Amino acid sequence: MTARRKDLDAWAEILEVDNDTDAMAALSNYYSRLLTVAGELNWFQKRFETTTVVGGDDILVSLNDAATDTLNAADGLRMLRRSFERHERGVA
Repeated sequence: MTARRKDLDAWAEILEVDNDTDAMAALSNYYSRLLTVAGELNWFQKRFETTTVVGGDDILVSLNDAATDTLNAADGLRMLRRSFERHERGVA
């Protein structure tokens, strides 16, 4: 994904920043937070796997899906950050 200047401007507005450096810092922060959430979901899933609670399989599937979706969102933010980085360098 390579975002165009117009797209980057819109993302900067969403992030409430006015330059590429601040956008990259904000995206790095959100990326890190999402990785933390995914790690916590995986930790909880591993603890839950050892129980025999009724309905546990459904919860395990949901936890796995949530962790996967969270990692996908983090990857999207990582790619968006790279677009800001390329723009900052004047390459994109």
